[in-house]
Amino acid sequence: MARRIPGWLAIGLLLVAPRAAQALPPETWVLVIGHNAGDPDEVELLYAEQDAQLIADVLRSHGDVRADRITRVLGEGPAGVRAALEKVSADIAAHAGDGPSALVVYYSGHADAESLHLGGERLPFAALRGAVESAPAKVRVLLVDACRSGGVSRVKGMKPAPDFRVEVLDQTAAEGMAIITSSAASENSMESDRLRGSVFSHHLLNGLRGAADRNGDGVVTLSEAYEHTYNETVRSSGRTLTLQHPTYAWDVKGRGEVVLTRTASRRNMGRLRLGDEWLYLITDAQAGALVAEVKPPRANAEIALPPKRYRVQERRSRAHLNYEVALRPGEVVDLRALPAREERYDRLVRKGGGERSVVHGLFVLGAAHGEIVDGEGVMPGVVVGYVLDTRWFSVMVRGRLGLIEADAGEGRAPRRHEVYGLGLGLYRAIDLEWGTLALGVLGEAAWHRQVFTEGDAAERSTTSGGFGALLSLERALAGGLGLRLETGPMAIVLRQADAERGAQTTDALEADVTWWAAGGLTWRL
Repeated sequence: MARRIPGWLAIGLLLVAPRAAQALPPETWVLVIGHNAGDPDEVELLYAEQDAQLIADVLRSHGDVRADRITRVLGEGPAGVRAALEKVSADIAAHAGDGPSALVVYYSGHADAESLHLGGERLPFAALRGAVESAPAKVRVLLVDACRSGGVSRVKGMKPAPDFRVEVLDQTAAEGMAIITSSAASENSMESDRLRGSVFSHHLLNGLRGAADRNGDGVVTLSEAYEHTYNETVRSSGRTLTLQHPTYAWDVKGRGEVVLTRTASRRNMGRLRLGDEWLYLITDAQAGALVAEVKPPRANAEIALPPKRYRVQERRSRAHLNYEVALRPGEVVDLRALPAREERYDRLVRKGGGERSVVHGLFVLGAAHGEIVDGEGVMPGVVVGYVLDTRWFSVMVRGRLGLIEADAGEGRAPRRHEVYGLGLGLYRAIDLEWGTLALGVLGEAAWHRQVFTEGDAAERSTTSGGFGALLSLERALAGGLGLRLETGPMAIVLRQADAERGAQTTDALEADVTWWAAGGLTWRL
């Protein structure tokens, strides 16, 4: 009887089912198969053979698989793959009396629903699966990174084909067999130039290095590796037009947990302890190549990496934190104990980096406006607004409330002058080490209301228009908050009327140049 289990159900069952942990036995063999070339009409992959090498390396360095038990078949056709499968099975049989044994087989390359595409030749998938099923090992794991892709990624199996069904047969020969594939049904499996490898294999590798260790016990089990790889592959493929969902199928009689790698006891590795559950990009400090893109399943997760210098970027909700890390053999480096250089998202957007194309912000400023009406003096007020930062410029919409109580003088009665303004600004921000300097322009339309507090003169209203330069300085504080100061000259066009003993004496459109200044808090969302 064949069973097919959805990915979400597999995760749930794997997490809740009670099981005993079983490490890969000392008698473990690994066979990795990689081929960049598929059929003549398929685009050549760049990283399939490299991914196979990396899987072999991590199982040797983190899973304690002996180097002489690892077989690499790279760039070979069906004959080479069959020969390698036969040899590995014969080696396992020859050591049958040495104790429990395990076999891990990994394939990366082109495929369709029926066969692997190996440099213009084909190997039926049933033959690969049958060879793994019949191998004389107690535990058998088959990992398949193949299928289709599009857009900016190279394609793994471009031809449309029926669903790529992975089945586990409910029979004795299949006991202890687990199969993980990089995608479900007719979905695509992608290569990424940014990750320099297959999306699925990249996250599987980092899961095996420790990122998948959900319970923090220092080991990565088969179910933990699948859960981490599933979640991270779906997240990464979410940046493209189609999602990619890895699948997991296993013999339902098997209740034991298989430990694939151990990270806590890696004396030849350096261990990096991450912080909270953010996204981390780890690059080789010397070569500049991306080593790992990791979103850990818990706080304080550890990943074991070769000793060297790394740059780590912690992508928080409002900023990137950048660390310089030196890993030494057998040492644990806690990322949160290191100094970090913060890059807020508004700065990253202006550089054309980060994951966001725009950043939104709000601000509240106390303001002062130079004299508009003769004899009234400087008008205090408040400015509230919204700013949108893009790569090329920033634009803001702002409202201003001004209010001044003017004393009697020069034949004028005491009065209250209210201003309600709506402004639009456009500026270019220049990010400096100590803050952000901005230069731009600001326009404002305003409605003025003048109420006389003594006498019988009626209240008056008018409108004005203003246009001027904008100079601002902003300094980040914490949590998206920042201090903002701004000033500039402004030309004001205002219709003014004078009255004497309740009778209007003059009414004219007047222009004047004045100044304004404001300061307060801004909050980037």
